[in-house]
Amino acid sequence: MEERLIESLGQYFVYHKIRERYGLTFEQFIEKWERGVWKA
Repeated sequence: MEERLIESLGQYFVYHKIRERYGLTFEQFIEKWERGVWKA
C-alpha cells in the first residue's frame, strides 16, 4: 500500500477517533478499508 495513502488513512483514523468510537486498532481499520467493508 502506498505510504501517502496510509498517512491519509492514519489522519482519518485519528481525526474521527476510530479507536475510541469503534474499538478498532489501526491495523484492523486498514484491513476493513482494504476489503471495502468499512462503514462509519
